Amino acid sequence: MLLRRLLSGVAAAGFVAAAGMAPASAQTAGTNPESADKIENFGTWSTRCEKNETGAKQCHAFVDVRIGEKKERIAYLGIGYSPKDVNEDGTQDLFMFAITPLGTFLPAGIGWSVDNKEKFSQQFMYCLPGGCQTEVLLTKERLDAIKNGGEMKVTFRIVGKGDVNVPVKLDGVSKAIAAVPAPKP
Repeated sequence: MLLRRLLSGVAAAGFVAAAGMAPASAQTAGTNPESADKIENFGTWSTRCEKNETGAKQCHAFVDVRIGEKKERIAYLGIGYSPKDVNEDGTQDLFMFAITPLGTFLPAGIGWSVDNKEKFSQQFMYCLPGGCQTEVLLTKERLDAIKNGGEMKVTFRIVGKGDVNVPVKLDGVSKAIAAVPAPKP
């Protein structure tokens, strides 16, 4: 599945950070500089690049939203390409993926709203120890709304706690997306 490929290399670093074992702004995933994540910041958004299982460079734009004194992750949103999913015309689409905490009520799905205008939703795909995950294709309309928007609200439900509305500032998202190179087929 696309999300598994997109996250295959960064999952370990992301899930370690989700568990509170590493700071969100950690510059490396380990001690080997060849396999280390490369993070660049653009406002509230950043990009992360690393080598995937085939050794190719793979990047995505992301925002890691944390709350409370313990800075617990409430949502991780990423935007990137899948190197293996190529359209008939040779182009590749951008996808947005989301990771929410375990305990997310899966049947409710997840919703995104950009400046209370562009709204879209998606069912969750699965949960792993690092959280519940899904992805959504970024159509031209969705991508334009995100790039030109001021704030995105992410809505999902936590079992026993109700709906969670996470505000995500979009400053820097256009530059972060522009810094994500389309993979070479």
